[in-house]
Amino acid sequence: MFLDIENLNMEQLLEKQIELRQKLGQANSMGMSGPAGQIQNMIEMVSIEIKARSEQDALKRERDKRIDEGKDPDDDVLNIG
Repeated sequence: MFLDIENLNMEQLLEKQIELRQKLGQANSMGMSGPAGQIQNMIEMVSIEIKARSEQDALKRERDKRIDEGKDPDDDVLNIG
């Protein structure tokens, strides 16, 4: 199964995760271990995407905060010498 989640917003990703968990419960209750494994993989893909987007949003908020404070938003340079 192919899961296209790139064009979903955060709310839609959460809805997709809930939907997949419900389907996983149904597959497990019917003893369908093959499809249940595929659904579990899809749940993990959605979870990873949610986490990645959350981290990106946090970095964007931090960058915007630096801009609002008048600081250089890209001042994350490590000087070694």
